[in-house]
Amino acid sequence: MRRFAKTDKIADLLQHAISNAIFFELEEEKLKWVAITDVRVNKDITIAEVFYSVIEQKTDREEIKILLEKNLYKIKRYLSSNLRLRQIPEIKFIYDDTEEKASKIEKILDEIKKGSGDG
Repeated sequence: MRRFAKTDKIADLLQHAISNAIFFELEEEKLKWVAITDVRVNKDITIAEVFYSVIEQKTDREEIKILLEKNLYKIKRYLSSNLRLRQIPEIKFIYDDTEEKASKIEKILDEIKKGSGDG
């Protein structure tokens, strides 16, 4: 099934613009370690789920979420002044734990590999 091209384009625009807003517009030093990994927009472009990960693993991800939500107004203001959209969608930040899960799976596979080599 084909995805909606318009929503895909808007999601890409939002991903780049939100990344730029976080890096260049916000003064929170801890947010410099945030990477926007994906954005998913619903069909009527009213909601954008913004997936993020934290590059610096020592940083508390709950603290990062609080900082992102605290700076949501500044991010939306940046989006409205830099994107030509009729309406900026509601933004929901979601932590992307894909990398953590992949790392755990790799570790388990390595342990299995080491275990099968002993026999």
